[in-house]
Amino acid sequence: MENTKQQVENYPWIKIVPRWVLGAIEIGISIFLVINFHSMFGLLFSAYWVLSLFVFLPLIRCTKCYYYGKRCNTAWGLLAGFAFPKGEQVYFQTGYGLTIILWPLRLMPIGIGLLKLLDGFTIDADGLFGLYLIIIFLHRLFYRTANCPVCKQKDICPVYNPHVLSPES
Repeated sequence: MENTKQQVENYPWIKIVPRWVLGAIEIGISIFLVINFHSMFGLLFSAYWVLSLFVFLPLIRCTKCYYYGKRCNTAWGLLAGFAFPKGEQVYFQTGYGLTIILWPLRLMPIGIGLLKLLDGFTIDADGLFGLYLIIIFLHRLFYRTANCPVCKQKDICPVYNPHVLSPES
């Protein structure tokens, strides 16, 4: 891959804060959708979000990333550097498969939203579901265009280049 932009050592806050805002909106709407479906399920889902953000994600990805202990595009590298021992960077790609445990965080609200749509369209619930999908899209669009191109991990990161996981790579 050709590097067309200068890679950053520590991400500036101007690239981090929008991810936090978009992420907070995404998390908030997803929790709201799941809580409205079933309150106890929603509380468990909320706890799973917290566990995923502060334990699973840093352990699976951040401890093996170049930005461990640094400001990455979410500043989670700082959290990982503070809370967890450094892993081997060579395992950054292989650990990516473990992110399957994070999939329910998006799949559950999407599944619930689709079930609600099948049950009959309502402006309030389905409008919020539509907003949720738009936020996911905007969030991904933002980091893929603003953050990924300047990341030191981009050449080996499946988020930026999904082909790195294929056997031919």
